[in-house]
Amino acid sequence: MKIKNLLKTVGIGLILIIVAIFAFMGAIIFDVASYTATGSQTLEPNGTAVGNALVVYDPGLSGASTNAANIIASTLQSKGFRVDLVGIRNSKATNTSNYRLVIVGGPVYAGKVASSVQEYLKNLNLTPGTRIGVFVTGQDPDSANDYNLLLKEAAPLPENSTLSINALMKIVKNDNDKIIAFVNTITA
Repeated sequence: MKIKNLLKTVGIGLILIIVAIFAFMGAIIFDVASYTATGSQTLEPNGTAVGNALVVYDPGLSGASTNAANIIASTLQSKGFRVDLVGIRNSKATNTSNYRLVIVGGPVYAGKVASSVQEYLKNLNLTPGTRIGVFVTGQDPDSANDYNLLLKEAAPLPENSTLSINALMKIVKNDNDKIIAFVNTITA
């Protein structure tokens, strides 16, 4: 009888673990975290604005993309930009006509950027002359150092896309120097 109860308990435990794994994978596959990205914040420069910048982000599950987006926005602000920092599901993210710079980013899961970022890039319609930057956060350092692999992972654009990425970055660990270099590239 004890063995039967033990097997029953182990079986229930395994079922709970399997359900938890499927729930976690579902959250990643269906990019559930992006639906919470509806916030908006405007950062004004200390003096006269040199231009407007839009920073759009998918927060992901860890919050690393939110952290990177905040650092990017504050660095742009310190360079004299008026910055709108918006979640990818915010209505402000879709109107890019008043911006000199548009930066979008989010997490990478299993070698692909979050579906919300892919969809955003696919539907992005920029005013001529607008510069675009893409950043991603993730755990694989190999793609961070290989531009072509990173481009495929972070900004998988359709073949007929006319979008040209001006700056691209992957953050594997909190690396403020890398983020500042990314901002310097896009503002150059």
